[in-house]
Amino acid sequence: MSARALLDGLDFDAYERVVILSPHLDDAALSCGGLLHALQGGSTLVVTICSGNPPAPVAPDGSVSKVPARRGHVSPRIRRSEDIAAMHSIRAEFVHLSFPDSIYRRSAHTNKLIYRSARERWIAPHTDDAAYIEELYLLLRRICLDLGPILLVSPLGIGDHVDHQITARVALRLAAAGAGLLFYEDFPYVADPAMGRGDADGPQAAMARLQLAPAERFSVPVDVEGKLRLLRHYTSQVPVLFGDDERMRAAIVGHQYQGQPCEFYWRPAPARKRALQTAIQGKESMHVDN
Repeated sequence: MSARALLDGLDFDAYERVVILSPHLDDAALSCGGLLHALQGGSTLVVTICSGNPPAPVAPDGSVSKVPARRGHVSPRIRRSEDIAAMHSIRAEFVHLSFPDSIYRRSAHTNKLIYRSARERWIAPHTDDAAYIEELYLLLRRICLDLGPILLVSPLGIGDHVDHQITARVALRLAAAGAGLLFYEDFPYVADPAMGRGDADGPQAAMARLQLAPAERFSVPVDVEGKLRLLRHYTSQVPVLFGDDERMRAAIVGHQYQGQPCEFYWRPAPARKRALQTAIQGKESMHVDN
C-alpha cells in the first residue's frame, strides 16, 4: 500500500493532544522517534504502561517475600531513568504507569508468574491477565479521554509481544469511546523477522489478528542522526535489540519509503466498513467453494 505524508495528511490542529501509548520504556522512541522529533515542543504525551517495579510474591500466610531477579532483565528503575533522559531530550511530556512488565505479572489466583518463559511472551494474552487489562483500560480511559479531542497512537502488535497486543486491544476500546486512532509499526520487530516470535510478521498480519482492515498508510521521514541520539539514551537496551550502534543505524536506515528512512503509521477502516469487507470476503469465499 502506498503511503501519504502523515504530517501533511492529518490536521493536527483538530486535536488538543497527541497521546502515544508505549508498552515498555523504549517503544515510543523506537517506533515513533521521527514523529516525536517532528512534534517536538507541541502537545505530545507519551504514556508508558509497563513501567512499574516487579510485584513481590505473597505467601499463603500473607507474608511478602523478596522479588526474585529475572535473569537477563534490567531493573525498571534503571530503565525509567533512561526514558526520562530520552523524553527530556526531545521536550516530550510523559507519564510512567506502575503496571509491571509481562515477565513480572502474577496470577491473582495462583500468585505464580503468568508468563514464565521468554516464549510465553509471544502468545495471545492469558486469561489470568484479564483483570490487568480491564484496569489498564479504565485508567487510560480516564487519562486519555479527559484531555479533550486526542489522537491516540498505539502499537499495532507486530512481533506479537503480549504487552503490545494488549495495548492495541485497549486502544481499540478507547477509539470506540471517542479517541482518534492511529497505529504505529512496532520497531524493530517490523524490520527484523528474527525478532519477536521469530517469523516475518508484518502490519497486515497484525491488523488481521485485531480483526481490522487497513484504510490508510502514512509515512514520517526519519532524521537518522536525531533518532540515533534519542535511542542512545537507552543504554541497557541497544545491545539487546541491535548489538551495537552501527547495527542500530542500519536498522533505521533500512526501513525506507521512496528511498528515505521512514516510520509508518496505519489508520484502520471504520467498523461499519470493516464489517462490509468481511461480509464481501465471506461471499467471495462461498462462491469459490461452490
